[in-house]
Amino acid sequence: MNMLNEEDLKKNVKDKDTWLRFVYLVVFGVAFYLSILLTFATSVFQFLAKLFSGSSFDGLSEFGNNLATYQAQVTRFLTFSSDEKPFPFAPFPIKKAE
Repeated sequence: MNMLNEEDLKKNVKDKDTWLRFVYLVVFGVAFYLSILLTFATSVFQFLAKLFSGSSFDGLSEFGNNLATYQAQVTRFLTFSSDEKPFPFAPFPIKKAE
């Protein structure tokens, strides 16, 4: 990170794109938190299914995989590793289990 002079600092602080990114950061931070709760709920449901029926649900396993991919996309966006906005600004990641 380079040292900034006062003019550069003022310009950077007034940059609307940076402030818009902050709004996205808050929105996707909340979405990430909710997705973790959804992951936990899915895990509990899968555990109960396995406990009572002897097997888990393939559809929920697939959903869990897709949710993990979404969480990775959100993490990349939040940490500035990617500029691609995740769902709902892009399609939700859907990958069939192999």
